[in-house]
Order: sequence, then structure tokens, then C-alpha cells
Amino acid sequence: MALQGKKERSGGGNDGVLENPKRRKVGAIADVVPFCHADECINLRLVSTAGDLQDSEKAKPFPPEYSERYFGEDGKIYGYKGLKIDLFMHAVTFHAHGDIQYLSKTRPKYEIISLQCCFVVQEIFGNGLVEDRDVFVENLSRYTDSFLYVHQSLSLHVLKSLSLFTVLSGCSFIVRLEFSDSRVREWYARMIPLVLLFIEGGQPIESDDPLWEIFVALEGEGPETVVTGFCTVYRFYHYPDSTRLRISQILVLPPYQGQGYGFRLVETINKRAVEHNCYDVTMEDPSERLQELRDCMDVQRLLSFTPCVSAIDSAVSRMRTVTDHRGVCEDIASKQLSNSATVSTSLNGKSSLLKSNATHKNEKNILSPPVNLVEDVRKSLKISKMQLKRCWETLLFLQLQHSEEAVLDRFRELVVKQLHSEIFSKSEKDVGHGKQVFDTTNDYDNEKTFIMMHINHRRESQNGDSAPPSQQESDGSAEEKKLQALQDLLEEREAELQAVADKVSRRCKTLLSVTNQGD
Repeated sequence: MALQGKKERSGGGNDGVLENPKRRKVGAIADVVPFCHADECINLRLVSTAGDLQDSEKAKPFPPEYSERYFGEDGKIYGYKGLKIDLFMHAVTFHAHGDIQYLSKTRPKYEIISLQCCFVVQEIFGNGLVEDRDVFVENLSRYTDSFLYVHQSLSLHVLKSLSLFTVLSGCSFIVRLEFSDSRVREWYARMIPLVLLFIEGGQPIESDDPLWEIFVALEGEGPETVVTGFCTVYRFYHYPDSTRLRISQILVLPPYQGQGYGFRLVETINKRAVEHNCYDVTMEDPSERLQELRDCMDVQRLLSFTPCVSAIDSAVSRMRTVTDHRGVCEDIASKQLSNSATVSTSLNGKSSLLKSNATHKNEKNILSPPVNLVEDVRKSLKISKMQLKRCWETLLFLQLQHSEEAVLDRFRELVVKQLHSEIFSKSEKDVGHGKQVFDTTNDYDNEKTFIMMHINHRRESQNGDSAPPSQQESDGSAEEKKLQALQDLLEEREAELQAVADKVSRRCKTLLSVTNQGD
């Protein structure tokens, strides 16, 4: 069988070399045992027909991104020379087959665990693994009978009976499936290897919880249908009679990345939230790329939302007015030197500027969206308060990036002030203050259910007075580290704003309807 490995005639190869063990110390195992790097010898391929197993153009191979969870932090597979592992997965059902070949296999003489590739492959794919190649090839055509597959003899409306059905364009569409269906749970179990190998820190969801659902992007018709990506979503209860959607895992399979499938998945989830009047849509620990995609999408949506356009126009005008009244930012900062900090910035190659943490006492925080807009956006677009805050800064930056230097300097000053407040103004004792967790019951599993509530009360000291704020560190080196941290965070935030602004500008120039006064 393929999983037992096929030994080829030796010859060539640059893998680890087995040296004479008598001349080596026991501790230097890595130097005397041949090894291969997992990310170099493992390739996955998505296949639909028997011919795809041999067609490297149609079923292009791609390596795993996070193989260390199976092969250790160094990602090395010891005991093999010339190792090659091809992992085939059906493009819709994700039944899998592994083909292992190597030039030679060595049994280490020292106390070291040699990873048996066939066992690791079995561990990765579990019950979805078809060990016999002939059986796997024979079943490829039968896998088209999967509940997710669209036959040529059936019309697309059949998928509507499964749940949400969205036609994107041509033969591209998205379906929504619920984990209350045992077939969905079985299908997701075969997708878990993709979660583990391609999502950093990815873990399988608790698929026995009926509040989970999965959005699946598909491409093609009939036997040519393939899954291009998926996104798992959890429906949280929101008091008193609503739900909020939290995106947990989202993965566009490597052969289809960069083609807009991730954007379409998130877009479909947003549409569902609006249509079903959910409270809002959030994300669970998004990666940098996913957060950037989310920012681009929401900024474009906000540029089409009239109340937001009007609010941004007002904020930009107010910032220019404040800058004119206060004069050049350098002069202001020098007058308040005791409360100022030198922060180097480099927006579009501009020079550094002395920043002040003080603002006019009557000036509202321009970096925060108006309270009424926060609620309007949540109700209409289902964008959460924290996400709107990020998008608001990007919208301001979009309108100010070509403004006069004094206005840009003022924008930087506000960003520094906000970063300082978010990082240094709250002590560790304040984290989580005012929140309390209560156990509750439901029809599913009482041990997995709770409610978190804000408890409004004042934290008082033993003598009845409010607890004093934390004192500012007087140590010079600590202050320098603090300023350096602010500088690094400012540069990072500007880079994020610039990246999103550039993409949004390219995608929706016609939506940039806010007048850039003074440009």
C-alpha cells in the first residue's frame, strides 16, 4: 500500500547524510541521522478525477504552511532520505489518500523517535484517509454523490434546500450549512487537516454545538465543482432577542488565494447579518491579512453610507479649522514642552515632528466617530463599535493624506495621543474591571453557557476615596522605552492606514465623494 512507502533505487539527493556513528557523540543525533524538511517534501493536491493524480498542471501541488504541529518546531522528518509525500484530497468531499516514496530509510541507533510517515499521515487525515490507492481512484467518481455536490443533471436550486444560497457570478456561489446536520459534521471532520495545516494556531471547532454554521465557496458546475474556501461562524445570543455573528475560521485554499473568495465569504456573512437583523458581526483574533481585508471591505461600505460620509466631511473640516486656529503643531508642542514627547514619524517620507499629548479642553476627539453614527452603522451595516473606530481613522486618513503638512501633523498628534491613552493610561488592575460572569442554562450544554455583564460601581480604597491613578515612572530609561514604543506603534498604525487607503482608493475611486477642502 502507498502508506507503507515505496522504496526507490538510491542515487542523488541533498538530504541529511548518515555519518559514521562511532565518530559522533550521542547528543549529536541531528548530524548522524538523515532527515528531510517537512515543508519541502510534503505537497497537497486537490483532485476530482483519476487523471488529476498525474496532472500537475490541473492539480497544482502546494506545501503545508504549519507542519510543525506534526513534525516538531524544526519541521524535520528524521530517518528518511529522498522523502517525497504527496497528499491527495478530493476537491469537494476532502476524502484523502497519501503516497509516500523515499530513497532509503534508516533506523536510528540512539534514543530518538523516528517519525513514521505512514502513521503521521493517518494522524492527519483520520477517518477521511483512504489507504488503498486503487480504492481511492475508484471512489473519486462516487464522491460526486456528496450532499454538497451539484450534478450536471440537477439545477442549482437544489442547493437552496440546504440553506442560504448565494450566486456570486457565473459558476461561483456560496452555500451556508448548519452543523445540526450530521452530514455537515462528517464533512467538516474531513476538512480539519486543512484547518491544522493552513491556519496559524487553528483548532477544530466543537462541531456538536448546533450554533455553529459554515459558509462554503464553490466554483464550477457538475463534476467540475470545487470548494475554493470556507468560513466557520458562531451565532451568539445577544440580549434581549437578537444574535451576533462571530467569524471564527476562514480559509481560502492555496490554489485559489488572491482571487477574491475571502472577500466574497465575508461579504455574504455581512449580508446575512443585515437580512436577519443580527446585532453585529465580529471576528475572533483575525490575522493581519484578514484584518486588512475586513478594513477594506468595511471602509468601502461606509463610503456608500450617507450618514458616515456627512460625519467624515464634518470631522475633516473641523480638523482643518482647529489646525488653522492653533497654528503649526511644532509651535504648540514647544509651548507645552513639559507634557510633550518627541516622536519620529515618516508618512510618505516626511520628516519627524515634536508631538504633544495635550489637546484643547473644548475640542472633541476627532479620531472617534460620533455616538449617533456608531449606532446607525451598527443597525444598518452590522459593523461593531471597535471595527467602526478602526475604519473611522482610515476614512480620515483617506481624506487627509494629500492635505497640507500642518493638518497631517495634527492627525499624527491625535493618533499618538490615542495610542498613549490606550497603552499607558490604564493600569493592570483596571483590566476587566466592571465585568462579571454568570452561569446560565440552555437546551444544549449548560457547562458551555454563560453571560458576561458590566457591573457599574466605583472602585474605592479602604478610606472611601477613589483609587488614585498610577504614578508616572520617573526613570529616564523607562521613559525612553515608552517613547520608542509610541514611535513604533505610530509607524505601524500609519502603515496599516496607508495599505488600506491605497487598496480602497484603487477599488472605489468613485465613492470618495467627500470634498478635500484645501487640496
